[in-house]
Amino acid sequence: MIFGLNLPNYSSLGHRDAMIAIAGHAEELGYSTLWTSDHILLPAALPEPFGNLLESFTILSYLAGRTERIGLATGILVLPQRDPLLVAKQAATVHHLSGGRLTLGVGVGWIEQEYAYLRSDFSVRGHTADEYIPAIRALFETSSPEFHGAHIDYSDVLFSPRPSAPLPIVVGGTSRAALRRAATLGDGWHGLYLSPEQVRTAVGTLRECGRKDEFQISLRTTTRIGANTAAEDTGIGLSGDPAALTGQIRQYASAGVDQLVIEPVCADLDDFIEQITAFATEVAPRSTP
Repeated sequence: MIFGLNLPNYSSLGHRDAMIAIAGHAEELGYSTLWTSDHILLPAALPEPFGNLLESFTILSYLAGRTERIGLATGILVLPQRDPLLVAKQAATVHHLSGGRLTLGVGVGWIEQEYAYLRSDFSVRGHTADEYIPAIRALFETSSPEFHGAHIDYSDVLFSPRPSAPLPIVVGGTSRAALRRAATLGDGWHGLYLSPEQVRTAVGTLRECGRKDEFQISLRTTTRIGANTAAEDTGIGLSGDPAALTGQIRQYASAGVDQLVIEPVCADLDDFIEQITAFATEVAPRSTP
């Protein structure tokens, strides 16, 4: 089991000073990857936390220059809302600037009104992602890229720099269609807020859909060293003392999770730093063979 960190590029911590502090501490503490959240324009009727949000590629590009070793990941980019060729260029650029540290996490999202604002068709978002992912992969992995689809059509094009080291594409979502997309088009799957039993079921579906042999299962989950009422009530997330968290992590590992991406439940930046420090020093060593 390895441990990533969900970067709070949103809400009250979505500002420059917090990003610098969290990224620096996370790298020093040995976290594997920083994962971002993605939205662009949300209706005012939706509650926080995503009204104030730093755009994923921009913040990851910035943090690529402030860190040296920690991985960087979009978790999850709402792909059908964006131009996939621009996404490919942005991702390849961040990968290059970071020295090969980017993972491109993509999904189809859930907010219909945001699709409307961005002039994208919510009703066919799954089919759109099914076309966009291989169109992006062709640019990453082919010296003479060519793709012919219903919406994306190119040949005789120049795309450079191509990733000199693998740039994994992981797919989010829990529907059977999303899991099929991850298994057939992705290098991994990224789940959100699931119990160990739900993960186990999803992993079984991924196997049924023919996932690759080299395929990483990552999961984002809330954490709190101390009380976390939501986790206690639902069985989703990690909470309690370090020994309790270690037992909960073992359940996720048994269900098939390779990378657990923690999302600390915190009041402010100081609390966030204290939580990730305690997790890295008191929980992670107990949970890593």
